[in-house]
Amino acid sequence: MPDLSQAARPIMWNISPAWPMYVLFLAALAIFGWGVYQRVQFWRRGRPRGEKFSAWGQRLKLLLGELIFQKRVRNSRLPGFFHSLIFYSFVVLAGVTAVVALDYDFGTTLFRGWLYVFLTLAAELAGVLILVGVSIAAWRRYVRKPKTLETGPADSFALALIALLVLTGFVTEGLRMATLGDPWPWLSPVGLLFSLPWRGISPEDGSAMHRVLWWTHTVFAMGWIASIPYTKFVHLLALPTDVFLQKLKPRGELARVDIEAMMTADDFDEANFRVGIERTTDLTWKQRLDADACISCGRCDEICPSTQAGHPFSPRRLIAGQKELLHTPRVPAGSNGGGNGGEAPKPDAAAPEAPCLVGNAFDQDFIWFCRTCTACMEVCPAAIEHVDTLMELRRNEVLIQGRVPAEAARTLKMLEANGNPFGLQEDRVTWLEQLGARVVGPGDDVDIIYWIGCCTSFDPNKQKIAADVCRLLDRCGFDWGVLGADETCCGDPARVMGEERLFQEIAKAQVERIKQRKFRVMLTSCPHCYNVLKNEYRQFGGDFNVVHHSEFLHEALWSGELRLERGTPRRIVYHDPCYLGRYQKVYDSPREVLRAIPGATVLEMRNHHEKSLCCGGGGGHYWMDLKVGERINNLRVRQAAEAGADTIVTGCAYCKQMLEDSVKLADLDDRLQVIDLATLVMQSLPQRTADAEAGAEAKASADSTAGAAQADATHPSA
Repeated sequence: MPDLSQAARPIMWNISPAWPMYVLFLAALAIFGWGVYQRVQFWRRGRPRGEKFSAWGQRLKLLLGELIFQKRVRNSRLPGFFHSLIFYSFVVLAGVTAVVALDYDFGTTLFRGWLYVFLTLAAELAGVLILVGVSIAAWRRYVRKPKTLETGPADSFALALIALLVLTGFVTEGLRMATLGDPWPWLSPVGLLFSLPWRGISPEDGSAMHRVLWWTHTVFAMGWIASIPYTKFVHLLALPTDVFLQKLKPRGELARVDIEAMMTADDFDEANFRVGIERTTDLTWKQRLDADACISCGRCDEICPSTQAGHPFSPRRLIAGQKELLHTPRVPAGSNGGGNGGEAPKPDAAAPEAPCLVGNAFDQDFIWFCRTCTACMEVCPAAIEHVDTLMELRRNEVLIQGRVPAEAARTLKMLEANGNPFGLQEDRVTWLEQLGARVVGPGDDVDIIYWIGCCTSFDPNKQKIAADVCRLLDRCGFDWGVLGADETCCGDPARVMGEERLFQEIAKAQVERIKQRKFRVMLTSCPHCYNVLKNEYRQFGGDFNVVHHSEFLHEALWSGELRLERGTPRRIVYHDPCYLGRYQKVYDSPREVLRAIPGATVLEMRNHHEKSLCCGGGGGHYWMDLKVGERINNLRVRQAAEAGADTIVTGCAYCKQMLEDSVKLADLDDRLQVIDLATLVMQSLPQRTADAEAGAEAKASADSTAGAAQADATHPSA
């Protein structure tokens, strides 16, 4: 057997002169560089984002996590598998090529001996894996044809070019081995296979054909490098850049535009007043980058509840529509939006030639079918911020265009008139008096302020959640209270429906009222309130320590302040509220509480944790009933039934209502119960505690029944 420590092969055999290769390489780099410059200039033409960049170490960690470990890419099994095959194999081939270049251009002797053995085998395997990956990708795209995957010429070009790069490399290697021979042929098994058709070829013919194929392979390789900024391969640049420059603020913290300050400024120009996104010139540099980073992989559509339910909405279409309009040559050349120090565009010069997104990229109804659940953002490998862009579109539609669905308009009108979208504020106060909760006044000092939330306060079915939380607080011995009449709506419905002016009015007033009290923790049982209180109110000076009742219960159990001793056999699935799970990353606390309940068997639905399916009430849809496609809550209840559950537990009053509606519609009342986590914990307390609370609970339930009809009337999605 030959001595492997002497293993090597001639580099650039049969290629002379080699200088045309360097010319091609420099030309490819020049074309590549010009394309990169044009892309960067295209991104910079976007408007400033209004966010200072920091936390470079965290950004680098996120980038390396995606590049090295392909975390989000691998979340989708089959696409993640074949993409990983192609990506990692290309990295291996790039490394082998670099070692060969060092030997040839700088006279090193790295590519020989045992390193030659290892790199040659690695390159052979990498080439095969790329072809396997491309084959799976082609089968999925052209044979399986998922509904969420669109295929065009750009996709075919990308797959064909990758395959040709590898195949021409293998054929060239096979010709070299057939013509020159190789003392270590088993190190190149694929090359050996490709050499079989050329056995017996004359040295002259073999050398001539080898040169043609070698230069063909080289032209393909240089062409690929040059094509990156101009083709679908641009994601190799845009995607890592997008991941590195992604928003690090909490997902629920949307960009703030101080409308009051804008409208009261001395130079306020009503004719040019604008909020949100109307035209492509209103997009920020990050939104332009998002458009280029999108590869239309369809992961967002696969997870989107609206798309799954057959509604006319697609997060991919949201970004693809922007991309199509952005690359339509209508914006005047040189209109730099100032994204990185450039001058701001002049609205009177650029706006008339820039197309409106609503009406061109998608129709007016399109943006109202989104549930703002951020499932799309959770799975997007490019870290595209779909929901942030959609909210800017809604802001413009409502505040500038004056277009809003009728049911949303009624809700907003009630919210502005009453301070909540459900009923008279006096009804909240009356119920709180019946509940017997202490009202914390200005200047008072307590450990915990319990922010109840509108849905829980006005709907008798949900008032039990608040009553149970109050009793659990008493059971733990905390000094707590409520805001009483000073608790109005947090403003979440106004914000998600695009009525930014109303939201900001509510937020500013509510923050001032809250800051008049002294407290250590603000407890809430509504994930929507949780998000607004914790993330949104910071923009208005309200930096509060906010805790959801699932987190409170988890801490109380593990600290020994609560003990769960009773329970009946239950098969429980936990429904992750979007604004508690994906927005706040609270997944484990409620499940650990459930596992502590005697007799409870905790199961999981098909969609859970980060991939949980929205109940259908998000994005303002608790009040809007857009009768198209299937109800999302029906899909969710079906998943619970398929999991074999008899109980759905959640930590959101809105989710509870939506799921209860579907249980009734499906005639599953006798098989499936929907219950809040606090209520289930209350039922699991020691018998003596439960007996002591029974009388108070019965009284509170009787007092609240009278308002049921009014609460149901405000919920058209039921």
